[in-house]
This record gives sequence, structure tokens and C-alpha cells, in this order.
Amino acid sequence: MRRGDLRRALALVRRRTQRAEPLRVRLYEKADCHLCAEAHRALRRIALDMPLEVERVDILAGPADAHDRYALRIPVIAAGDAELDAAGLDDAVIMRWLRDQSR
Repeated sequence: MRRGDLRRALALVRRRTQRAEPLRVRLYEKADCHLCAEAHRALRRIALDMPLEVERVDILAGPADAHDRYALRIPVIAAGDAELDAAGLDDAVIMRWLRDQSR
């Protein structure tokens, strides 16, 4: 590895290292749901730019009322009491919503 490559890599790590308290979010999903998988990938991409702690909740194996509440809406991202139906949303919309919730 060349010296310049190492410096660029360290700069990227410093820029991506989160210093703030992570926002705790829940992703309500179910197995074999491609929209849910895409929402999870979007949250992972967003977590590179803002600190997130993502809890994945399977509506079929989770709390008893989760299936009744979220079956037709998944994937749903929840932060505190606020919820976002995330099906088909791009990263920018989700990130903007998450930033609003962290204030």
C-alpha cells in the first residue's frame, strides 16, 4: 500500500466515524419481502452519514399486535412515536425524515 492510499483511507474513516449519539429506529419487516430488504439497505447506507441504531422487528415473530398493525404497510421505519411507510422511498427522503426526528 502506498503512503497516499493510506492517508486517503484514514481520512475516509475519520469522516465516516460518528461522534453523536445514534438515533434509535425500528424497521418493521417480514421475511422474503424485497421492499423490506431494500429499506434495510437504505438504512445501512444512511448510517454511513448519520449515526443510527437499527432494530429489525419481524412482524410475524414479533409482538402480537405487530402483524395486524403493519401487515399492509411494511416496511415501516419508526423513530420514537413517529412512523414512516418506507416502501419505494429513496435514501434522500428517508434521511430527511430521520433528521427531522432527531431534532
